[in-house]
Amino acid sequence: MAGKKSIPGSDIVAKTRHGELTVDEVADLLPGGAEVMEAFGRRYWVMYYAARGGNWELARYEWRESAKLLHGLAKTRPKYAEDLAAFESEAYARVGAALEGEDFPAFDRAYRAGIDSSDTYHAKWKKPFIRFRLPDRPPEVLDLRGPP
Repeated sequence: MAGKKSIPGSDIVAKTRHGELTVDEVADLLPGGAEVMEAFGRRYWVMYYAARGGNWELARYEWRESAKLLHGLAKTRPKYAEDLAAFESEAYARVGAALEGEDFPAFDRAYRAGIDSSDTYHAKWKKPFIRFRLPDRPPEVLDLRGPP
């Protein structure tokens, strides 16, 4: 924010129909990294089984939506922004390319490499205990098969 005057969030109050909140209070309501990554993990899980079932449209949708989660996390947790951008431009881009090509073997390789990359970043940030593992069954809340 070079060149811009910074005003403490506690000094700015927004009035809503329900009451008033400071910018700091609004910031406290934003989801933390754990919540965002849990949502990312669910989308990553759905993406895999959608692609395996031939529902490429759903798999690409989950890829796009999960990328939005990474972008939001980079804004709310800027200390991770550089690594999130690197993950997205490297490992996650390969997942997206395989989805675009509707190439399941390439997707499977890229997907699993993405998990390895995620594990590396978690270890870098002193959280080696966080390791995503693809469940051995598809989620039951969506029809993951391709179009009829």
